[in-house]
Amino acid sequence: MIELVTAAPHIRLQRGRILVVKVGGSCLERRKDLEAFAAQVATVHALGALPVLVHGGGPQADQLQRALGEEVRKVDGRRVTTPIAMRAVRMSMAGEINGEVAAALTAAGAPAVGLCAASAGIAVARRRAPMQTTQGVVDFGDVGDLVSVDASPLRALLDNGDVPVVCPPAGDGLGGFLNVNADVLAAELAIALGAAKLVLVTGAAGVLKDPANPRSLLSVLSLEELRELRKAGSLRDGMLVKAAAIERALTGGVERVHVLGGADPQALLVELYTNHGAGTMITREPQGAPAAAPAAAAIAGA
Repeated sequence: MIELVTAAPHIRLQRGRILVVKVGGSCLERRKDLEAFAAQVATVHALGALPVLVHGGGPQADQLQRALGEEVRKVDGRRVTTPIAMRAVRMSMAGEINGEVAAALTAAGAPAVGLCAASAGIAVARRRAPMQTTQGVVDFGDVGDLVSVDASPLRALLDNGDVPVVCPPAGDGLGGFLNVNADVLAAELAIALGAAKLVLVTGAAGVLKDPANPRSLLSVLSLEELRELRKAGSLRDGMLVKAAAIERALTGGVERVHVLGGADPQALLVELYTNHGAGTMITREPQGAPAAAPAAAAIAGA
């Protein structure tokens, strides 16, 4: 366990500040992994930070979609969302995982409340038009780009001492649902909440210089360096979507974004409360450079 004396400066820095933590579904498939993650988030909560949890559930939705008789199709890391795929997303994420995560957090000592992003207008999206991809022009179906985010229900929960747990899908403003990427949802919520940090907990250990080499982990990156990695082809599939969410968060005013692996049962605590960290920290400017004012940007989709 990390030493509390060493961690004290980090604890003081983050006390009372909002941290949006997004965790991928692959990190929640096994019960022991869910419980280990919940224990870390509960510790962050006990140390005085205000975590808001956003989760995905891609592998679980894949499994359910196949059980419903339809093969999964993804293009550039994004799900083509047919009506059956949307049913799988709703049933797996909002119907099952969301409650499991909230219950695990509550059992770990952090009272949690589960919410679908469509609840109370937390996130509203518009249907995405067919778009150019590496496979040509693709109609992604019931996929949406976020057009508005209302963080006030989450602020009310935080004020009450609770941990909000949010998942896709978003509402379409007309009583229907649209699938939105959980990384992008987390970035928009972080901006709306004025969060100090956005933390992306994923299957990889962090951002890799070489996706084929797990030992090529980059500990610190500037936004410009992240863009250069994307241009060089070092970011693939799901990490490409994460890069877009990272850029949106940083240009929208979030101070730091962290990417770390969910397989390590202490990675979140090590990343937040030690100098050496466990994954990759991304900043708007290179470390040591003067900070620029956050750029205004339209809400970007998945």
